[in-house]
Amino acid sequence: MKEVVNVSNKDQVIEVKYKNTLIKMRVLKFSLEANITEILITNIFDEDFTVADFKELYFKRWGIEVKYDKIKNKLQIENFTGETPIAIEQDFYATMHLVNIVALAKMDANEIIEEEYKDKNLKYEYKVNTNILIAKLKNTLIMMISTNNPWKRRHMLRYIGTEIEKNAILIRPYRSFKRKVRRETRKVNILNKKRVL
Repeated sequence: MKEVVNVSNKDQVIEVKYKNTLIKMRVLKFSLEANITEILITNIFDEDFTVADFKELYFKRWGIEVKYDKIKNKLQIENFTGETPIAIEQDFYATMHLVNIVALAKMDANEIIEEEYKDKNLKYEYKVNTNILIAKLKNTLIMMISTNNPWKRRHMLRYIGTEIEKNAILIRPYRSFKRKVRRETRKVNILNKKRVL
């Protein structure tokens, strides 16, 4: 919206007419690294919240954006294997169940990695590679769930843990990349084309 992009101040309240309705909004502008200007719109008009506060909140929401990316793109939550309500519900809950298992496994593995690397005086921190974690889980998750043998289940879980630890990735703080502007692609709704997890 031109009215938003062209605000003259870093913190400005404007009114925009949309479909015969006047919408009041607060527009905030601040600079990111690499000379990128970020524009945020909010309905929080309390001036106790400064541009600096919103900038800090903007970076804190990054973990949520990453989680949405994993659920939507890596685990394909919007790609259903059927059209009936029960098929859609099964796909949704199966994906969310997998998301929770991945999160728990990641938390455990990160604790092990942190413990293993703590006395090495390394410059950077190491964390779990989520792509490797999902790949290792997909091969053994069904077997782990279906086996009645607790020893076998623990052994499979230990194996996954060991493999994940081997593939820890380096975390470099304050890294940023130039944003890629992508053209919108048409979504193809073809059933039974979900990638195997």
